Amino acid sequence: MRSRHSVSFRNAVPLVLLGSLAWAALNLACGSPERGSPANQLPPAFSGPGASAPPNATQSASPSAAGATSTGGGAPGQAGSGGASALAGGLGTGGASAGGTATSAAGAAGSPAVAARYAPSGPISALCPMETAFCEDFEDDALDRAPQAPWQDATNGATARVSATRAFSGSRALLVNVPSGPPPHRGYVALQQGSFSAANREMYGRVMVFLEATPTAAPGQNGVHWTLFQGEGRAATNNYNAIYRFGGELQGGAGLMANYETTQDGNPPVRSDCAQHSQAVVPVQRWACFEWHFSQATNEVQYWLDGSELSDIHVLDRGPSCRYDEPPLNGQWLAPPVFQTLYMGWEQYAASSNALNVWLDGIVVGTGRVGCPLG
Repeated sequence: MRSRHSVSFRNAVPLVLLGSLAWAALNLACGSPERGSPANQLPPAFSGPGASAPPNATQSASPSAAGATSTGGGAPGQAGSGGASALAGGLGTGGASAGGTATSAAGAAGSPAVAARYAPSGPISALCPMETAFCEDFEDDALDRAPQAPWQDATNGATARVSATRAFSGSRALLVNVPSGPPPHRGYVALQQGSFSAANREMYGRVMVFLEATPTAAPGQNGVHWTLFQGEGRAATNNYNAIYRFGGELQGGAGLMANYETTQDGNPPVRSDCAQHSQAVVPVQRWACFEWHFSQATNEVQYWLDGSELSDIHVLDRGPSCRYDEPPLNGQWLAPPVFQTLYMGWEQYAASSNALNVWLDGIVVGTGRVGCPLG
């Protein structure tokens, strides 16, 4: 079910509004760990020069609700149910990684309370809505390999492979495995703008994500900054890449955040690393629906969790916290002329004491808001 093959628009669901559920606001942790990473280099293939209600979810504080997670490396073992049981109100269960030690995700240091189930609100769409720029569910990709073209393998120190251990729909999803220890930990696959050319200036997207556990900072470190996906393109001045990111950093590695960064390959280098943090935390041990909106015209980033906007990380032009606030950007979140590459997966910029497994499924890119799938 993707744009590069014949697309079947089965189970199409009209746009409807579901009732919102209560969200427990969490306080931001004090202080910010070091952000930033080595200059990101785009893959070589290019075709060009790139206040709402709080988020809603149902949560349970019971550690016993969590499934097993791995603190060691290796490929995951046999997993149980995926998206179907989550939609029915249960948790998808996953086995511990081979060679790893199974622990409770909720009991891990810094892990948030385990969300009870996937409960979308706001616009609801089919898994692969009609007339979108790009759709992907990995069903016709080979197992235990990087997804086929037009995806590019952009991993470094982590793996991103198609897996049958867990899926939101069908039987396959993209599994990113990030080992413990120091970086690099880049588990990305990359999509070039030729696959989403209609949306390379005003991009909306959606991805279904299942995270086993949040990263636990290694001894002596403040926390772990990580990214789930990012849109990137070369600046009009052609001396740096501008990057719009979505990931997390505070609250023990669970707090969600919007991040703007630039590569420092110019002479002199153009330095910008800005963040805006949310009170919301990333769900663990269940499927979650993340949506994004990147706008070149308004220098805007906007995100939703399970259909509800994360309004505290809706950024127009600039955010409140910049590691570098200097010319020529002076804290501005200046979008590239076009978004040339979309990276999906997981990247983290500091060592964690636990290995991570994260599954991605139901990826959609379009020119208007996509909405979350009902099932």
